[in-house]
Amino acid sequence: MTNINLLEDVAPASNSLGALTELGQRMYDLEKEIEQIEITLKKKKQEYKIISEEELPDLMSELNSQAFALGNGQGVYLHEFMSHSLPTKTAITRQKDESAKNELMVRRQKCFDWLRDNKADSLIKNTVKVNFDKKEDQKCKEFTKEIAERGIDYSLEETVNSRTLTNHFDTMLKEGKELPTDLFKIYTGSVGKFCSADDVKKIILKGKI
Repeated sequence: MTNINLLEDVAPASNSLGALTELGQRMYDLEKEIEQIEITLKKKKQEYKIISEEELPDLMSELNSQAFALGNGQGVYLHEFMSHSLPTKTAITRQKDESAKNELMVRRQKCFDWLRDNKADSLIKNTVKVNFDKKEDQKCKEFTKEIAERGIDYSLEETVNSRTLTNHFDTMLKEGKELPTDLFKIYTGSVGKFCSADDVKKIILKGKI
């Protein structure tokens, strides 16, 4: 019977063990470095956000400046933006709090009601999904507007393209119409963005790039 020394036969050679320990230590050090970098990156992103979305737009507005050059071939200009919110079914499904989920469901329905009541129903894309069991091919061919009365199981998906909705609200704004700010959580603002020095001249002369 052969005698096996587990310590000698399983343990790596001393030089290999040293290399293994070094790699393990290096991996540990890198993990800690990455954690610190991510913390620093988060802080930098927050600082950038405050400058680009708050401090710089406020100062440019105070100075009545549309754009300015940095002296390095780059320039900065104010970009007007609009954000809004129409709760999606996915967002509603993911909401774990029942009270918050119900609020989203109600607001979603009110958003679609507003679009229909304000002659903006053309923005709504309707997708009807109908389920037919096996051997119901003929019923499928006879599909008509009376699907609900026929007892056919179907689901309706209503969606609105975000950019299309933004364009609609932009048009309303230009026409001086009141926006459904609270319902769609509409927010308008300015953010600093980079451009070329030549574009700065175009913005100052024409008001746009």
